[in-house]
Amino acid sequence: MTSDVIQLLASNNIHCYGSAELLKFEAYMTHYFEREYERWHGNRRLPESYGVSSFNGEIIDKETYYQSIDHYNKELKIYQAFLDKRYMAYSMAYYGATGESKETINRISLEQAQEEKYKLIIERAEIEDGQNILDIGCGFGGFIKYVLQNYANITVTGINPSSIQAEYIHKALEFDNSRFNIMQQHFDESVFHAIPLNSYDRIVSIGAFEHFSKFDLLFKYQSNLLKPGGRCLHHLIVSADTIPQFLNAENTLMADYFPGGHIWPYDELKRHNTHLRFIDSWFLNGMNYWMTLDTWHKRFWQAIEHLYPDYLSLDEVQHWNKYFVLSKTMFSPNQGRSYGVGHYLYEKG
Repeated sequence: MTSDVIQLLASNNIHCYGSAELLKFEAYMTHYFEREYERWHGNRRLPESYGVSSFNGEIIDKETYYQSIDHYNKELKIYQAFLDKRYMAYSMAYYGATGESKETINRISLEQAQEEKYKLIIERAEIEDGQNILDIGCGFGGFIKYVLQNYANITVTGINPSSIQAEYIHKALEFDNSRFNIMQQHFDESVFHAIPLNSYDRIVSIGAFEHFSKFDLLFKYQSNLLKPGGRCLHHLIVSADTIPQFLNAENTLMADYFPGGHIWPYDELKRHNTHLRFIDSWFLNGMNYWMTLDTWHKRFWQAIEHLYPDYLSLDEVQHWNKYFVLSKTMFSPNQGRSYGVGHYLYEKG
């Protein structure tokens, strides 16, 4: 990559994707996380051992939650620069990586990999035509777009606290209003009280649970909203082992991007079986997210001349650049086996 903009940024110590300086920084961060994952390898202590609980209490931490939404309310042009063009999905795409080796990763496009993720979620949640679905934290509406295009009789409600994402859905996506509804509300008790009981066949969340502080009350509300026999599937970032500093973002650099966020150990959500019956779970190898983030990072820099200085300041370019590097290097150690995404399936009895 060569341009006057890239040279200007480099002179301000902001180095582009693929540059020797940035690759050195990525290698350093990868080594750091490798050490941390080795340090906590095999740790099965419960989060309560470290003063953190996912059980009793409010769904969100109001002191940090509203700050974290700011990450999703940046200028739309920024997200359009690096997300896939088909679905604008701001979560892990599925390339088929299993951790055997980097060479086994299915070398498909980002757009195709996001579609493969949706297919996998639909298969595991057993979503069928004619069902009524609730999408908690629907992002830019990618999953909703996919199901409405592929199932003629499905209806979907999306909940989204981001004004930028909700506005995009309203203006850019031509959904049939008789089959789709968007609720621009925060994830507190009031939004769940606003929805009639026993309304949904399926509830899905993709990349939303990382922002919730407590799950017990959340699962209670989901049980109230599901029809008898209804199911929910949740897709969220998890660590294979219990890593104490990840239990609260304030203890890590990720607090700069997602204040109040939590990365729970893979086994944690299996403990929540009071209000819904836990059925199954799957660990999706972190190299799938590494590929996703690496593609986002590359596309971000390919569009940098359109982003800087019109939409991003120097500090903001640095902020996003570090975000991509930090995120990538969390997923890549140990061939993606230490840090990835969990799928969790539950059913209402």
